[in-house]
Amino acid sequence: MNDTIGFIRDLPPQLIKAFSSTLEDSIESDLLLHVVDVSDSFLYEKMDVVDKILDEIGAKQLRILVFNKVDLISKEQYDDLKEKFPDKNIVWISVTK
Repeated sequence: MNDTIGFIRDLPPQLIKAFSSTLEDSIESDLLLHVVDVSDSFLYEKMDVVDKILDEIGAKQLRILVFNKVDLISKEQYDDLKEKFPDKNIVWISVTK
């Protein structure tokens, strides 16, 4: 199991490097669970950064998106996410529901 820091916009370059180093440990895993806070307004931007880094380090494992905090989004947002990622392996979770 490998947990990474939550990605924050405008990280200094040295923190992005540390983030990449942490993700490099993921190459040894059989499966990657990409947990995403779907209520985050920078959701797509953060997902793109993680995917880009995983591609750069050569992570080829099956990736499952775990969309967290689904209870905090509207039905429209939920439908939009389903439409944007029709071919992805997605698990929808919420601590409260």
